[in-house]
Amino acid sequence: MKNNRGNKKNTFIRLIKTLFEFYPVLLPIIIALILFNSVVSSIPSVFMQNIIAVIEKYWRTKNWAQAHVEVFSFVSILAILYILSLIASFTYNRLMAVVTQGSLMKFREKMFARMESLPIRYFDTNAHGDIMSIYTNDTDTLRQLISQSLPALMQTSIVLLTVFCIMIYYSFWLTGVVLIGCVIMFFITKNFGSKSSRFFIKQQQTLGATEGYIEEMMNGQKVIKVFNHEEDAIAGFDKVNNAWFEASRKANTFANILMPVLHNMGNILYVLIALTGGVLLYLKTPNVSLSGMALNISIVVPFLNMTKQFTGQIGQISQQINS
Repeated sequence: MKNNRGNKKNTFIRLIKTLFEFYPVLLPIIIALILFNSVVSSIPSVFMQNIIAVIEKYWRTKNWAQAHVEVFSFVSILAILYILSLIASFTYNRLMAVVTQGSLMKFREKMFARMESLPIRYFDTNAHGDIMSIYTNDTDTLRQLISQSLPALMQTSIVLLTVFCIMIYYSFWLTGVVLIGCVIMFFITKNFGSKSSRFFIKQQQTLGATEGYIEEMMNGQKVIKVFNHEEDAIAGFDKVNNAWFEASRKANTFANILMPVLHNMGNILYVLIALTGGVLLYLKTPNVSLSGMALNISIVVPFLNMTKQFTGQIGQISQQINS
């Protein structure tokens, strides 16, 4: 098991290094755009806190004209950031299409060149359909990893880190409650993720075996007809087809269960944060934070939004890990 995990880690590192070898300039630009887009998507709660603080500030004086000026300045800054984030998102998605398809082309070229140098015994001991499956099904899985999973993992990781820093800036007490919920979510993800990943690997293996069997039967169709081997061929196909079905069913069952479980846990944590914040406000508990601000409505309300965002990102990153 230890060697398996080491091999998976080394394979992932080799993949990243290879992508940087293919696109040494384009990939850093994409990473910078993803970083900017992720940070911008993490900060609306900060603006919400400032706007609520402005409303609280002018609630007694009723000087809504001055409040309007301050609120408008916050909204204007946020709107500009959103426009820049939209441009960054469009740009990096467009560039990722170039990187993804270009990388797959280069990977297929490297695989074909390597295949040409393999000994004859490799082709004698592996079904041709299984070999072709590497060029089609496995590279398509790699396409999903490069185009969707890697950017999503990077983006959600940055959002999680940014939101966590904002949380501890405002309140250690409420952050502690969120972290307890996240630890529980982590163990649930680990449990379901380990099961689904095992069956996803088996799904790719059985898919290759099925295609190899079909290719072998099609090429040997005349021999099957001559020796009346039709029933045995059908029985053999049913066997490999059922193995593929079972692996796919179990893999997608565990993967699809995870998201609803984490989503509902996020809703429960949202309610717990609301209750905790209400109790702390009622008891007038001194706030512990990096900001030094007192605990009030302008902190609790944005914290609810950050909790929803934080747990949602955990659900996203868990789903990408499964994929």
